[in-house]
Amino acid sequence: MSDKPTRGRYTLLYRFILREFAQNFAVAFSFFFCIFFINSILLLVQRILLKNIDIPTMLEMVALSMPQFLIYTFPFASLAASSMVLGDLGSSNELLAIRSSGIASGRVYRPLIWASVVLSFITFFFADTVLPWSSIVYEERLSLLMQEMPTFEIEPNTVNTVGNIVLSNGESEGNEIHDIILLDSNEETGESRTVLSERGTLELIDSWNYIYSLSLDRPQILLSDRDDIDSYGLSEADSAIFFLDFSEQIPSLTSSAPVNLSSRDLISGIIERDPGEKADMLRWHQDREDAKLELSDALKSASRGHGDLQSIASQLSRSSEEVSRRGDSAPRSFYSQYFKAELTKKFVLSAACFCLTLITFPLSMFRVKHGKLTGFAISLLIAVAYWYMLFGVQLRIFSISSSPYLLIAIPDIIILIAALLLMLRFRKAR
Repeated sequence: MSDKPTRGRYTLLYRFILREFAQNFAVAFSFFFCIFFINSILLLVQRILLKNIDIPTMLEMVALSMPQFLIYTFPFASLAASSMVLGDLGSSNELLAIRSSGIASGRVYRPLIWASVVLSFITFFFADTVLPWSSIVYEERLSLLMQEMPTFEIEPNTVNTVGNIVLSNGESEGNEIHDIILLDSNEETGESRTVLSERGTLELIDSWNYIYSLSLDRPQILLSDRDDIDSYGLSEADSAIFFLDFSEQIPSLTSSAPVNLSSRDLISGIIERDPGEKADMLRWHQDREDAKLELSDALKSASRGHGDLQSIASQLSRSSEEVSRRGDSAPRSFYSQYFKAELTKKFVLSAACFCLTLITFPLSMFRVKHGKLTGFAISLLIAVAYWYMLFGVQLRIFSISSSPYLLIAIPDIIILIAALLLMLRFRKAR
């Protein structure tokens, strides 16, 4: 008889915590998603909207690009939601009331742990299944889309801007345009080109690389240098053909790079490159031992006074430089490191939902003012710290010879250790 009220009391508590977590998760998810949306998705939208693409197609392209941001949004949103729940419970003395009724703090943490574990699996599903699928569909859809429409929209009295190229035209009929003004600038060299022509024809000659030919009648060409106003050149011709390359202007937000592959494909790539990497490492060790042996022989000859001193000194210098050049770290394959890092990152980001939720538990150990606001502020600081740690270790995978598996997992390990130490400290202080 006594177990039923207790079990019912826990059920009500779990429902209350999960409901609060879900509400705060929705708010936090929207916040972090908007950050990634503004920083990345809007760039894609801007490029797509260079032409008159219908709204459904634009929304489809944006939706296909979202999974790569969701794998970051889920962990940070779970962090913020847990912080806001515990902060709010602490500021309103609800945690104190729960403990006073004989319910242990672990009962409050339990639904948060359940939620974080579920979110970890969801994150991994998006990283390992949805993201690779959406990347493939995005590339196929974009390729068809770019073949169906020209990069330049030939309409009467329009101005088109693509990258560093600006094309202004008057009347047009099909691909034939009149009163042409073409502006082209090179940001690296600082050179600008202005082309004027009364008539021309624009044709798509390579639908896969999006290269156009612009045939002009009696063009006038002005070349100038932005760093030197007095430096310019003016020329005329009976006809001219300009080739316009827009391959670099195609949105490449998703691709078949390792970051967009599934764990199965990454593992296959690692296995495929493993024999070559081992052979390179074995060759490096053998060459290094040979260089050390040569240096040792040179030192023995110098100590015994055998041979010409100048030749011995030259051999010593050459052997020493060879040993120093090879260093103490064995070389690693670039793509092998890349594949291993991306494979580990899928699991690390998924586990981050649990680790980042765990580090919020010390908030329940003390009372804070403005609980939700304080909890959200703390979550932002932790999210920024985690982001910089993850970004930092990713930059290091190509500059170290050790395996990237442990290196990529460092942010989760640090967060997990910090959470355990904080909970242990505050529990002892009570």
